[in-house]
Amino acid sequence: MSKLFLSVLVAAMAVVVLLVPSPEAPGPGPAAATNPPSVAVCPVDEGSGRTTRIGVASEVGGEGRFTAFAAGVSAGATSFSTEASGSAAVSVSEIAPIGVGAGLTEMPDGDVAAASVLVGTQSIAVEPCTPVPVPRTLIAGGSTLSGQQHQVQLMNPYAGEAMVDLIVQSDSGLEAAPQLGGIIVPSRSSEIIDLDELLPGRQALAIAIEVASGSVMTSARLDVGGDGALWHSVDPALDWFVPVPAAGLAGDLVIATGSTSEVEYQVDVYGPQGLVEAQQEGVLPARGTVSLPLVGMELEAASAVRVISTQPVAVFQRLISETGVALTAGSPATSSSWLLPAAGLAPGGTGSLLIFNAGLDESVVVVSARRDQPATEEVVVPAETTVELPAITGGANAYTVQGQGPLVAAWVTTGAAATAYSIGVPLPDE
Repeated sequence: MSKLFLSVLVAAMAVVVLLVPSPEAPGPGPAAATNPPSVAVCPVDEGSGRTTRIGVASEVGGEGRFTAFAAGVSAGATSFSTEASGSAAVSVSEIAPIGVGAGLTEMPDGDVAAASVLVGTQSIAVEPCTPVPVPRTLIAGGSTLSGQQHQVQLMNPYAGEAMVDLIVQSDSGLEAAPQLGGIIVPSRSSEIIDLDELLPGRQALAIAIEVASGSVMTSARLDVGGDGALWHSVDPALDWFVPVPAAGLAGDLVIATGSTSEVEYQVDVYGPQGLVEAQQEGVLPARGTVSLPLVGMELEAASAVRVISTQPVAVFQRLISETGVALTAGSPATSSSWLLPAAGLAPGGTGSLLIFNAGLDESVVVVSARRDQPATEEVVVPAETTVELPAITGGANAYTVQGQGPLVAAWVTTGAAATAYSIGVPLPDE
């Protein structure tokens, strides 16, 4: 590995501590309670042939509450418990038919995460909810070519309004549509930006979300055929890990930057033949994006890739076919323990779990399906290898992964005519 990338990895070890604001006030305010509940903001779609369930995975037992919000007010709420199984599932249809909107999930304090599952007649989308607002995030992987509908959803669960600018770079250059700047997101509301209406015919878009005031969480949607994908914006990083399912080798890797200067990147591949460093290298243009076909990386089965860059980037995995689309972010972190909220929660409970071991030693991993009667399996994941496991029989509200060493976990949901990817949520190693 070059000195350039070694220096980047050293710089990447700096840690930024982010504080979750009170759900009632996005700015400075009274001191928080000793043990405030964990919170996450979840996109929902209830109506027009789609329905939403919220899955919660937890390492602690306790009570939680989900509140759907729209047009500045609560559209309904319900309580849930993670005591018995370490998981919970909330059907938004039992709360309110709010259409495309959002909800605030207040969860027991501790190691806990939530995710949205959007299900239609021929569509499935699964993605972890966003726990922490960040002033500047990136999202990429969408397109506004014919037959594809691309939206950005800006969600504000707080008491004060927010203002957001979208800096969009496409294959046509830096976009100047006035509707992309100074977007007001009212309190307890979400705003939908239809990029296919504003910017039709774009093959690739890198979108920097810059929050000028208040706090906003951002997700994106891409509809292709009868299927749809749901994924959230990410805080750019210098190092990314992406587990790739065997069925996803026909897809591609999307790398984007919000930097105003060129960014060098390197792609390492962990395939059946072992680690291949710098299998691909390149340069991202300023604020630009690149799509790298996975088929060109000589992968043959469930695998993984690592992306290292000289300046922070965002990395996404995407699969688009004539009938559907699947899309999720990579992970900028490894951990020995992972939560996969909503894994197995889609109708039928089908899918598979991806576990990538980035370490130099094998890891004994315990996989748990969280439900009323929990079930576990043990698997050995060799060093620098990805293992793909089928869903445990019987369905689940969520899965957890516990092993040793630097692991990355993700979930693939499969349906009769659709597929969804969702990256897991890492827990901090002690």
